Amino acid sequence: MLIAAKVLVSAGLLAAVIAASDLGTLAVLLGRLQPGAALLAVASLMGIAAVSGLRWWLVGRVIAAPLSLRDCISLMFIGSFFTQVLPTSIGGDAVRILLAGRRGLPYGRAFSGVMLERASGLLSLVLLVAGGALWLGDRIELPGLRLVLLASLPGLLVILGLLCCLDSLPLPAALARLARPFFALAGDARKVMLAPLASLALLGLSFASQMLSVVAVFVLAQDLGLPLGFADSLALVPAIILITFFPLSFAGWGVREGASVIMLGIAGIGADQALAISVLFGIGLLVAGLPGCLLWLYGGRGRSRRG
Repeated sequence: MLIAAKVLVSAGLLAAVIAASDLGTLAVLLGRLQPGAALLAVASLMGIAAVSGLRWWLVGRVIAAPLSLRDCISLMFIGSFFTQVLPTSIGGDAVRILLAGRRGLPYGRAFSGVMLERASGLLSLVLLVAGGALWLGDRIELPGLRLVLLASLPGLLVILGLLCCLDSLPLPAALARLARPFFALAGDARKVMLAPLASLALLGLSFASQMLSVVAVFVLAQDLGLPLGFADSLALVPAIILITFFPLSFAGWGVREGASVIMLGIAGIGADQALAISVLFGIGLLVAGLPGCLLWLYGGRGRSRRG
């Protein structure tokens, strides 16, 4: 029922966005894309999995839950593929945990590594979102939108702070029993987030992965002849990605298109143009995930040595 609901939400949102667009203009824009720009955008999106795999490998080293760098990158590609084809954005993370366990890593340690790798990426994303909201200023005309974007940073910091001290909080007995499986994650979070060199390195890798998404959108916009500058791309694309994280639709379809129309409209991009960029970006994510499908089919489910 949940999968069906998400498919319906995606279909409904896409239908609403398309109904408000000029299909003829949209078709012309989509047909304008040149192969070179498409390849560059896909290469940028594929680079996200490689950089994120390196980030995961570093997290594993810090918390003493190591996998080889080769395994981290290959499993990240597999996880990226499943993120695109499963109805939830965390489906790829669950697959990574499962496959890391099959490679000899205890599932609890695999869970900590994947969650902290995710948290590192989310922190950099929210920092960019808050910075973009400050930079855009009064250009964000929707009531409350700028406040929500700015509030994402302190909200996430509070959550991460609570995570770091979860095992020392005075919780009621019943709640403590429920939280006990996450106590090890709390200790690992302190190792990652309170280690200056490791946290800075992870943050740098996370910013690099976010920049690859920005570059992909910028390349697509430029090739379509749209007036989207790189500074606006840097301010707006992270917000679109953050909104897409909300588990309302199937693999973000529909939500991403609606968010693109709203956010890119701040830069003067019309609804038809924003929809074209979003559709091409979504297709690019699917294509960039295909190596993960091949890795899954040809050896990705097997065992490997830890390193």
